[in-house]
Amino acid sequence: MEGSEKLTFFGYTIGDWTAFISVIGAGVSTGSWLFKKIALDPLRSDIQMLSETINRQLKLHEQSLADLGQHLRTHDDELGSHSVRITRLEDHVGIKGDNNHED
Repeated sequence: MEGSEKLTFFGYTIGDWTAFISVIGAGVSTGSWLFKKIALDPLRSDIQMLSETINRQLKLHEQSLADLGQHLRTHDDELGSHSVRITRLEDHVGIKGDNNHED
């Protein structure tokens, strides 16, 4: 080959192909950056906000359940107290109570 002849592929030199591939790489990189800014960053922000809202709601529900649990314990204590009183009253007046429902 002479010095003036250049190696070509499909009519383009290696330098042309290199420039073309570089432009494609820059385009892909730019497209990726734009996609991140346009689609992913807002989505990430929405997910973070939704997560915080869910966490707040979960804490409120946990507190409500704890309050309800305490309320139920109070009622259980009251029912136990009433049961003891009824048993004492039955014993005092000589009534044999129906204990079929008790364990």
